[in-house]
Amino acid sequence: MRRLHIGAVSALALVLGITATQADAQSLRGFRAEGQVGLTSFHSEGNHKSKIGWGAAVGVDANVANGFVLGVEGTYWDSRPENNGLDGAGLVHHKMFQEWGLGLRAGALVTPSTLVYGKVAYVRDEQRKEFLPAVPGGGFAGPGAPGHPGYYYDHRHISGIQWGGGIEQMFTDMIYVKAEGRYSDYRNHTHALTGLIGVGVLVGGAVAEAAPPPPPPPPPPPPPPATQTCPDGSVIPATDTCPAPPPPPPPPPPPAQRGERG
Repeated sequence: MRRLHIGAVSALALVLGITATQADAQSLRGFRAEGQVGLTSFHSEGNHKSKIGWGAAVGVDANVANGFVLGVEGTYWDSRPENNGLDGAGLVHHKMFQEWGLGLRAGALVTPSTLVYGKVAYVRDEQRKEFLPAVPGGGFAGPGAPGHPGYYYDHRHISGIQWGGGIEQMFTDMIYVKAEGRYSDYRNHTHALTGLIGVGVLVGGAVAEAAPPPPPPPPPPPPPPATQTCPDGSVIPATDTCPAPPPPPPPPPPPAQRGERG
């Protein structure tokens, strides 16, 4: 179990480092950490039991392009529902414990503060199964019951695949709240359905540069120059002097008198 935890943490650190390096070349949305609370329904042997659980998640997200977000995360979930029921010729007590996960999530920013996403993860779940065989006359044989073999107690860690999705809403530049649903298939004829609410912080993201101020408006055009109309009908600037009027034409010569010799 210790080696599993060390290996999972090492793998998560490696993936986080790779994603963060890629995000440097694109746009880092941020590193996140959150606490969670919710309800898990554990299904086994045709029975199911629900119980409240709690958990946590850490991860890093990158803004890839056009509002698309890609990230990795590590998760921890602790809910301990137990199914008790008949299975063949005996009584079964089947219980789940902690679940560790390492996965990817991808989504889209439908608004600048709202992320809708889907996820897939590799999970490792701790389970315990106890089988008590039925005895003639009624009842069930416990451990060490003479003459009634078949009792067993199996406590192990089961690997599986988890699918899920959710919506994440930023309320400030750092604080977000999310709702998420998960389906974990443990490949041993058991599975779990979980619905949860998470509250977390998102830090270290790229800060959008402030838009440059708009250019100043162009100056108003100068007013048209004042003009004046001269007596001859020409229009000239008001500061100029109208041209002098032309001299009057000379008078016509007097008519010649009759009989007058030159």
